[in-house]
Amino acid sequence: MQAVGFKLGLIDGLHERKRTSCEEVGDQVSPTSDSEQAERSSGSRIAVIDKAVRVLDALLHAPKGLTPTEVAVTTGFNRSTAFRLLTSLEQAGLLCKDELSGRYRLGPRLLQYGEGVRAGMGLIDVAESTLRKLSGSTRQSVSFAIREGFGARCLLRIPGPEVESFAWKVGEWLPMHLGAAPQALLSALSHADLDRFLLLQEGERRTRHGLLTEKDVRDEVANTRRRGWSLNREGLTAGVTSLGAVVPNAVGTPVCAISVAGLEHHYRGDGLEETAVAVTSAAAELGRLLR
Repeated sequence: MQAVGFKLGLIDGLHERKRTSCEEVGDQVSPTSDSEQAERSSGSRIAVIDKAVRVLDALLHAPKGLTPTEVAVTTGFNRSTAFRLLTSLEQAGLLCKDELSGRYRLGPRLLQYGEGVRAGMGLIDVAESTLRKLSGSTRQSVSFAIREGFGARCLLRIPGPEVESFAWKVGEWLPMHLGAAPQALLSALSHADLDRFLLLQEGERRTRHGLLTEKDVRDEVANTRRRGWSLNREGLTAGVTSLGAVVPNAVGTPVCAISVAGLEHHYRGDGLEETAVAVTSAAAELGRLLR
């Protein structure tokens, strides 16, 4: 859960180092640019935090770490800005530095923030037992997600006994046209919200199979509503198919979505129907538990 939690602890970590200035870092840092001077004088602490989050996001996707130059390239910051941010984040315990390679990685302190986030998410505690049973009965990986904007954020994943088939990791966000859980949430949108999604995502609805047209999306939404479950055949990962369903509350409003993902053979013949029954039954059970 550290991927979900690290941003929540960022402000505290930075506040511990708020007195660290360009001058305190030393000769390795270039003089502050005019634009950065203006930013500081305007009291734009939020902008600094935003930059720090962008650095953390860059490192989140680089398990082997990044050098200051690589961070600068990835974020679009100049090297001196990247170096100052990396140094402050390291001093706050949010990053660690390999002295031999000069690479920075996410620090162990982020695990504390992640655990703190998880402890505050009663939704996960309620769902986990049901999702583990679903993973065991289907022998597939399970994801649990909530809607965020016109996408879905993964809160929990449970590896299946056969294969760890996750292109979607805990804390990551996917647009609603990608993946079975996001697609399930897409099918639950009102007509007005579906129209807005199609307008805002025009030209960006891409999967492994290519660009989805408006008709493609509307047809899939109609199919999901008719069946009661969504199906994503290798849209994220070659050879991996996923099936999802929304979890409704007492009045039928979607609270979250679940999905299973596994090798294609699970979705051939009777396997497709058996998987669909297992997922929709688990979604219904969760809906009762969350009331």
